[in-house]
Amino acid sequence: MTPRLSVVLPVFNGGGHLEAAVQSILGQTFTDFEFIIIDDGSTDQTMEVLQQFCRDPRIILVSRENRGLVETLNEGIRMARGQWIARMDSDDIALPHRFARQLKWVEDTDAEICGSWVKFFGAQDRRVLQHPQSDQAIKMGLIFGTMFAHPTVLIKTTLAQKLMYDGQWEKCEDYDLWERAARSNCRMANVPEVLLMYRQHSGQISSRDSSRQQQLTQRIRRRYGEFVFDSLRLRRDLIDEVLKIREPCVPEVNMDMVDSAFMHLLDRSQGEARTVVLEHMTRLYYRIASQCRGASGRWHRLNARYVTKSAMDVRIKLWLLSSLRIRPDSNFFQRTKALFTGTDRG
Repeated sequence: MTPRLSVVLPVFNGGGHLEAAVQSILGQTFTDFEFIIIDDGSTDQTMEVLQQFCRDPRIILVSRENRGLVETLNEGIRMARGQWIARMDSDDIALPHRFARQLKWVEDTDAEICGSWVKFFGAQDRRVLQHPQSDQAIKMGLIFGTMFAHPTVLIKTTLAQKLMYDGQWEKCEDYDLWERAARSNCRMANVPEVLLMYRQHSGQISSRDSSRQQQLTQRIRRRYGEFVFDSLRLRRDLIDEVLKIREPCVPEVNMDMVDSAFMHLLDRSQGEARTVVLEHMTRLYYRIASQCRGASGRWHRLNARYVTKSAMDVRIKLWLLSSLRIRPDSNFFQRTKALFTGTDRG
């Protein structure tokens, strides 16, 4: 009998946290799924941990040589027999009602890709990462970065098998996939509640990988930003100017063009989508404030056009960053980044 859901879990040397991740899937309140676990050439105790669960008939275990994350994900997608594919990582914990809640949500919203909020654990950071809920807000937010927590995603199997992950975008293969899905007019949603505990630990992306990830992410931002601006019949050079602010070392930026770009985006969005644009606008003005004496005033004039509530705290922060010339690559900015980025949202 064909299951409704296929869970795909790739693992490479994840034995330390794997047991809790697997148990969180096997303990789901929704039970009509197959559980595809692919050991990507692990050299630690991964297989020993997995073998204790093999008596569960829902588990399909593959063990082979190392081929990398993207090929492992695509292998799982090709194997999937369910109507939906659920992603899972080997070091996270899904809450027991995750699948039941997401499947109900895609029925209600007609979404083809659905994520959820996540709560960080395993380090001092205990934030809840609140990605936007609606299709319009997610698609507007994709201009600035990924709007899904990858291990929370539920995606239609036919869509996943059509798009697949692209190896040339490894380290941000998920953002590339969501961006291509958005350009194909795929419907998107996030359940506005925590359905997964996202573990933070030292084995995550290295500084070298982080640098490559930033470069690839910026290329995807530009690709999608140009698509959106073309769709809205806006000048492409406006989005180029905005994206300069996301460079590691921010070059000289034409702030009149940045103001214009955000005004056009805000004029063409409403509700949650407008909120997402305003949030990312604020983050970018924090980043550029050290180079722009009038950053506080510029931000206030734009914000006041669309929001009636006063935000004096933001104006003060922008004024301080501008007056003291605190650059986004400075130690002070990095240490106090949470104050200037609103990092509870994606």
